[in-house]
Amino acid sequence: MVKIFVDSREIPSRIPEALRELGAEIATGNLETGDYVLEANLVVERKTAADFCASIIDSRFINQANKMGLNFKKVIWLIEGDIFAVRSQIHPDALDGALSYLAVVLGQTVIWYKSPKRAAGILYRMAKHAQTGLGYEPPMRKGKVPAGIGQALFDLEGKCGCGPVAARKLLNHFRSVFRVNNASIDELCAVKGIGPKKAQAIFEGIHYELPEGVSADDQPTLLADQPAPKSLV
Repeated sequence: MVKIFVDSREIPSRIPEALRELGAEIATGNLETGDYVLEANLVVERKTAADFCASIIDSRFINQANKMGLNFKKVIWLIEGDIFAVRSQIHPDALDGALSYLAVVLGQTVIWYKSPKRAAGILYRMAKHAQTGLGYEPPMRKGKVPAGIGQALFDLEGKCGCGPVAARKLLNHFRSVFRVNNASIDELCAVKGIGPKKAQAIFEGIHYELPEGVSADDQPTLLADQPAPKSLV
């Protein structure tokens, strides 16, 4: 079961009640920062559009954002309504600046919603993903293609560093995926538009061998899943 820690001040919003209806286990209390803790490293700050604008005027959002950033790796702002439609003295440029500050400078996410039910749906889904994962293995590529040239181009486009244009150049030059797979780096470089770096990437992807005793099920396949370099940790 998904468990969510909720700040007691959120009870009047009806969102905790909606979360219970979705099947979440709710634990309420006075949180030091944020309104919803979805996982040990993930916190959500919920605000109405009017409150968000007010927090920009008095700079309160800066303190909140930085405090959450110190305590959690992932910070999400969940905002009810359109901040640009709020009747306020705040200039739209200031709103743009605040959103940019959160997203670019602090690396925090901003999500909009229209009703408590939708907020609960978003929170429940995020908590479920954070606590139990996606629930299935996403394909690296998807889509149906016609037999023959469609399949060949689909295969070639899946090679590292090879997009639609490069795939057509490779197929025109080698005439088959089989010959591309058996080409050397020098032979790949002979294709117009395929430089040494791209040829190396294609070659290494084709000839990669999973180390003995290692399972592909346990290995990260996306850059986002790769561990950060030691210098950045």
